[in-house]
Order: sequence, then C-alpha cells, then structure tokens
Amino acid sequence: MVQTDKERKAREKSTRDRPENKAREKARKKTPEYKKKNKEYRDKPEVKARQQEFRDSHDNKGYNKKYQSKPEVKARKKALAQRPEQIAKRKEVADRPENKVKKKKYDSKPEVIARRKKQRNRPEVQAKIKARKQTPAYKKQQKEYKSKPEVKAREKSRTQRPENMAKAREYALRPENQARTKAIKDKLRLKVFQHYSKRLSNSDIPCCACCGENSHLDFLAIDHIIGRVEMDSIPELVVIEYSSILKDKKLLTWIVEHNYLSDLKKEYFQVLCHNCNFAKGIKRNNHTCPHEMK
Repeated sequence: MVQTDKERKAREKSTRDRPENKAREKARKKTPEYKKKNKEYRDKPEVKARQQEFRDSHDNKGYNKKYQSKPEVKARKKALAQRPEQIAKRKEVADRPENKVKKKKYDSKPEVIARRKKQRNRPEVQAKIKARKQTPAYKKQQKEYKSKPEVKAREKSRTQRPENMAKAREYALRPENQARTKAIKDKLRLKVFQHYSKRLSNSDIPCCACCGENSHLDFLAIDHIIGRVEMDSIPELVVIEYSSILKDKKLLTWIVEHNYLSDLKKEYFQVLCHNCNFAKGIKRNNHTCPHEMK
C-alpha cells in the first residue's frame, strides 16, 4: 500500500515524539562532534544568506511577534532566564572585555540613547518603575548599594565636579523647583515634629517640649538633646552614620530613614521653640532652658 506524503510525515512525527527517541536525539545534540558539524554548517555563506532572507521576510516577522507574545512562551522564557546556570552564563559573557567594549560603544550611540529615553517615558513604563521603587526589596537593595564606600566616593567625586555643581545650582534656583523643594521640606518637618510631639509631649499638635508653644510650625525646631557636636562621639549613633554636619532637610531625612531612632534606648532629639532652643544653647545657662531652671 502506497502512503501519501501526509501519512508518511505523520508517521515520522510519531516516531520522533517517542520519549526514548527524544532522549537519544537530545543526547546526540550535546556531543562535541554534533556541535562542531552544526557550527560548520551554519557558518556556510549560503546557509547564512538563506537564514537572513527568512528572517527578513514579512511573514516570519509577523509569526515571531505573534509567537513571542503568547503567555505560555513568555512564562517559559522567564523561567529559563531565571535558572542559576543561565544567570551565571549571561554574567560570564557580559564580563568578557571584548563584550564590555562592544556594549559601551553600542550604549553611547545617539539613536540607542534616544530610543531608550522614549521607551522609559511611556506612561506604563513610568508606572511600573514607580511601583518597583516602592517595594521593600528595592529600597533595601538601594540602601545597601549606596552605603558601599566606593559608591559613596564615586558619587561625591561626581557631585563635586564644577560642571555638575553649576548644573545643580541652576536647577535648584528655578522657581518651580524651589517651590517643590519647600513643599517637600515643610511636609517632612511636619511629619518629624508630629512624631516627637506625640512621643515626648503627648500632643497631637506639634509643640515645644519645654514651654508648649504650638501656634505656628515656623516657631519650632529640632533640638539635639545632648548637643549636636557631642553626639558625634556616641558609638550607637556613629554606627548608623550620624554626623554633626547634618542640618535642615538632610537631618530630617536621616531621622525618618532611621525610624526616628526608635530602636535606641535613649532619646536624642526633641521639638523646641526657637527661644527655648537658643536659651538652652547659651553656656551660662549650663545648656538648660530658663523655663526649666525656674
């Protein structure tokens, strides 16, 4: 009985799909002889030309796009990319000197920079980036990265370049940026003042811990209870990178980042009005507000 082409192909496919035949074919493709022979075949000019012609065809592009967009294909590719051996292999390839040079050259092309900028500015991409930056894992990773000595040194060197300092000054002096900076700082001050007023003065309204002044936020300030410079020599503060050069917004940000120093046994900050804070700092008052002396 003569078989049709369709029947013959179906029989060949069923033979290939047998588990033992699949396993044997997979083992054969891993042999050095097969890899060498396959490479020699793919390196032939006519084979390369044929493959390029196939890739450039409209039907193939449409098929690839449709195939790659399938959920099961995406899931399979993601699972494959996350395997430890695949991660190690990509890292090994990326760390080769010739590949680093090639990547740097490619990344510096104007069309590549423009294309990536356009992609980053898409609303859905911006939303995804913003959501990722809010995750605890991302914040922890950024904190660990920024705390590295080499990263700190590199960032300090970059910000102290004359052109970058001039650019930062020009950016900070723009009216819209000044307004935004003031709004952020005011919100941060209110947050810190409310916390310490609630914790130390048992007040929902920001107030002075000494005289109780609470009529306006601008009358209040953060006070270093045992002295700003004296706190430089306290080991538990040195560990969490306290410095007496921290002032204004930087100090408030540092306090919030370290959870208002709630984990420490002693209180180091409080809210005072400017009068009590100034009077406390006078040496003849022995670093005590006159209200307390009375």
